Amino acid sequence: MPSAKYYIDQARLLLAWARVTSDQAYARALRRKAASLLTEANEAHAAVSDLNPLLSYFNESQMRGPKPDEGAGG
Repeated sequence: MPSAKYYIDQARLLLAWARVTSDQAYARALRRKAASLLTEANEAHAAVSDLNPLLSYFNESQMRGPKPDEGAGG
């Protein structure tokens, strides 16, 4: 999944095109697509935010090292 920044950058580009076109129907379509991309940006941001607690737990467990019953010999 692309990052939230990617979706935001794409939406900005579409909005810039919507501002400069003289075709109002095309401008509306560009604005609708930009709004859709901003929704996807929010979803991408939420997906990353949901992983932060899991990543923190993983990092902490790596710093603690193996449990006593998980010796190197297996």
